[in-house]
Amino acid sequence: MTFWNTEKLLEKLKGDDPPILDADLNGVGDACYEMRLGAEAYISSTNTSLIHLDQVKTLNIPPGQFAILLTKESLRMPKNALGFISLKASVKLRGLVNVSGFHVDPGFEGHIKFSVFNASSKDITLRQGQPLFPIWFATLDGAEAGYDGSHQGQSSISGDDVMRLAGEVLSPAALKLRVDELAQQVADWKLKVIWGAVGLVVVLLTAVVNLVLALTKNSG
Repeated sequence: MTFWNTEKLLEKLKGDDPPILDADLNGVGDACYEMRLGAEAYISSTNTSLIHLDQVKTLNIPPGQFAILLTKESLRMPKNALGFISLKASVKLRGLVNVSGFHVDPGFEGHIKFSVFNASSKDITLRQGQPLFPIWFATLDGAEAGYDGSHQGQSSISGDDVMRLAGEVLSPAALKLRVDELAQQVADWKLKVIWGAVGLVVVLLTAVVNLVLALTKNSG
């Protein structure tokens, strides 16, 4: 297996059968191409609504939430090449974690869908067209039969993708807040029980004292 250097990658992208369609050659560098954020996204806390970035331009991923991101570019992988794909370090350091695959099969065609998770305590903001996904190519010793799975030819985020992630995911901060609220409710309940018991004791003591006084008076 031999990785393509910058020169070979540029040569392939300028050729008649490029592995990346609609590539911006300015995105080539250090033996990789940086794929950009496309026009669709989905966040787990938005129920079943897709976000169309050609309308809103920016995407805010809340803390503790999953998202599906779609690449702007479409791939057309040669059958004798394998792709390795990742997230840029700049967004990783902000807390965005890739929870999907890290490679592209020989013969795959279509846009790439990324499942990510915001592990930070703040919103992570992305913009349409932002370079996010570096991809490296490596030539195999021989050609493979080619990818024929369900994602072949994908160009958008499907309803199945949305249903798998639908529903708000509680972040650690939100969970802590709920635990604190529950602890306060328990503390308030204990306080009420204690004061209720004190009140009952006072009533019983008062009744005993009154009874003793009454008995003493009658005996006198």
